[in-house]
Amino acid sequence: MSTIEETIITCAAEAYLVDASAITPDTDIRENLSNQSLKLIAFISGIEDALNVTVDMRDAAKLYTIRDFVNKVTELIK
Repeated sequence: MSTIEETIITCAAEAYLVDASAITPDTDIRENLSNQSLKLIAFISGIEDALNVTVDMRDAAKLYTIRDFVNKVTELIK
């Protein structure tokens, strides 16, 4: 597991108030965690703070799984 993936899982666990061990790269944010937009905003904010990136909300709306977020953030960091 990469550092980016670990950080994103930690951010998801904190934003959605779940145990990080229950989250995998295939976890669908909306289906498996919550469809509440405020939690998604908290999740994205956590990623931005932890990894010093900016995730555009229009892009985030097209991301569904933890893996999608990992790939997007990896792309933003390069």
